Amino acid sequence: MWKKLLQGKKFVGSNLIWLNICFTTVFILNIIIGFTYMANSVQSDYQRVREAADLRIQLLRLENALIDQETGQRGYLLTKDIEFLEPFDEGVRYYAQVAASLLGQIESVPELTYLQEKVVRLIGMGESWKEEYGDAQIRKVMAGGTITNTELLRGKERFDSFRDLEAELLREVEIMRDERRVELLNGLYYLFAIIGVIFILIQFFKQYHLQKGLGRIASPIIQLDQAVASYKSGYIYSKLPVYREDDEIGRLVKNFDLMREEMEKEKHDLQETYRMINVLNQARSVEEAYRVALQSICSLVPCERLSIITRNGDRTFSIKAVFENGTFDYRDVPLEGEENDIYEMLQRGFSIFHNDWSKYRTNGSLTDALYEQGIRSSLHIILKKDFRVLGVLNLLSVEPNHFSALKKERLEMLSPMIVTALENATEATRIQDMALHDSLTGIWNRRHFDQSLDLFVKRYEQEGKNYPFSLILLDVDRFKVFNDTWGHPEGDLVLKHLAKLLETCVRPGDIPVRFGGEEFAVLLPKTRLEEAEIAAERIRKQLELESPSRKYTITASFGVAEWSEGFDRQDLIRLADEALYKAKESGRNRVHAHRQEQGGESA
Repeated sequence: MWKKLLQGKKFVGSNLIWLNICFTTVFILNIIIGFTYMANSVQSDYQRVREAADLRIQLLRLENALIDQETGQRGYLLTKDIEFLEPFDEGVRYYAQVAASLLGQIESVPELTYLQEKVVRLIGMGESWKEEYGDAQIRKVMAGGTITNTELLRGKERFDSFRDLEAELLREVEIMRDERRVELLNGLYYLFAIIGVIFILIQFFKQYHLQKGLGRIASPIIQLDQAVASYKSGYIYSKLPVYREDDEIGRLVKNFDLMREEMEKEKHDLQETYRMINVLNQARSVEEAYRVALQSICSLVPCERLSIITRNGDRTFSIKAVFENGTFDYRDVPLEGEENDIYEMLQRGFSIFHNDWSKYRTNGSLTDALYEQGIRSSLHIILKKDFRVLGVLNLLSVEPNHFSALKKERLEMLSPMIVTALENATEATRIQDMALHDSLTGIWNRRHFDQSLDLFVKRYEQEGKNYPFSLILLDVDRFKVFNDTWGHPEGDLVLKHLAKLLETCVRPGDIPVRFGGEEFAVLLPKTRLEEAEIAAERIRKQLELESPSRKYTITASFGVAEWSEGFDRQDLIRLADEALYKAKESGRNRVHAHRQEQGGESA
């Protein structure tokens, strides 16, 4: 089509395509010009807002620097501890830096020069406080003198005067920033309004010309529709209008004549159906099996919504999976009021239609909600194999009488194969889940740990330091003595308690594992050593506070290590284990992290 269009050839709809291209080009140019202007305008206005914000930050930093001086001076006057002079001296240096930066900012921005006098006065007040009260009182105390209350009050008054002037300056800066924000927003409002008006005008002219063009095309289509109307009754031999062969509408007439040949392809479609079932049987999880099943059925019988309802152990029903408008949702949603209709259908033992929901539909809040959303017909297929009933497959359409007996028959043939595939996926998932979980505690086991560690290492090899990860190893303190004292059943209770606590304390994405015996591990993706150490300390404290029994207290020792370049999988486990051993050597009930120091030694 595009080749013909570029060659200047005429065909049905070519004028509409050119018209659409022209209007689209004008619209894109409008967007580009408008947003280019907006970007430049916003950048300029935002810079002015940012200048005011930076000025406010500098004033606050100046205050903080003086507060550091005052805090250090007061601490020294009260305790005569020379260590308090360090924050005082640091505050003096930081005050000078901020003052210079503040003056430089005001001098570089002409719009801020009206604040220069007050800023200079503010800086001078801080410097005079430092010279007349800060340094003077410190030197006096160093010389063995004492500071009177009158001197302290004078220093405080000077300090309060500084803060009052600073508060006045902050108010002025805040007013200036607010005014600039309003200017920025007003400019955006006007710009968006102009772009919106231009867009509306473009759309108006586009729709007007498209409507005229469609009218010129619709006339022959209407004639064709009248000729093929008899096809609805099933009689496919009605004569079609004759058109020239080089006319696109003529080719459309020819395609209608080919519809009879499509019926012969029905057997081929059934073969394709079995191919889809083969894909379904290869699903790797229950969720994937449900998704493939619903997507495959939707391709065979197009409709707006499909769902599978399954029966629970308590004889209630839930919607297991939904495929609606191309979106798959896998979750259990209990039915509310529709159970009786499902029981009745299962007892009758055959699938049913509801061709027009405006005349009849099942009772229930979910059905009512779907009707309000536009659903007008449905097909319900019992999913069964032999005497086993898995549930009900539901197909819903916004069109009344959308489903036919042929579609129903086809899906009933597929029902046993769908049931088999879903049961196989469920069993495979159950077996896989058992293989990766510890039988006593229920959390992940060493096998899942090894698989997850391999995945983390691959991610690290791909992304490098952008994907750090760490390992926590923990061991219940004196667990053998505990078992000898309280018995193995109580020891098992402690292990279950610790596993549950780990699942509660770790973040989503972290992997708690029973490593073996009384030893557990936690893999932490995207986590540096310091963060892992904090996480381990959080778990340690929680374990110390909580116990499965009031008769005793449980503690554990923790070793933490981070993956580093050049490691292999055993290096990470070994270093975490060494850190765990050092935690036990240091008295147990503590966290020790492996750190690589300069020279290759670990800390």
